Formats: sequence, structure tokens, C-alpha cells
Amino acid sequence: MATAPFCTCTDHACPMNPVNHDKGCTLCVAKCLKEREIPSCFFKDVSLDLLPGDEQDWTYAGFAAHVMKHGE
Repeated sequence: MATAPFCTCTDHACPMNPVNHDKGCTLCVAKCLKEREIPSCFFKDVSLDLLPGDEQDWTYAGFAAHVMKHGE
């Protein structure tokens, strides 16, 4: 069971996903910061309207575009 019950990430194959360890969101956030990306849970909080798989732009600019598209 995930140590972050609010986690909305469905990529359970990702070793950083909280379902795969007991460190909560720390590993995911650290990975995203290193790669200059935003975790998927932030995107999903704005809107579930995401591009499929590898097409989604997880960068800061991609997140800004996602927010602008969905009127937040």
C-alpha cells in the first residue's frame, strides 16, 4: 500500500512511486527536481485531461501550458 494515500500517479512500474517503497513522495519529488519536471499529481490536480504516456510534457513549461489550457 502506498505511504502517500493521496498519490494519484498510476505509473506503478516507476520505482519512485510510493507503492514501491516506504519513503512517501520524497523519491518522486527528488527525481522530478533533478530532471526539472513537475510530478504528475500536480498536473492531475489541475485536470485529468493529460496526453497519453510519453507525449505528456512534464517540464515546468509543460505544466504552465497545462494550467493555462485548463483555466486555473
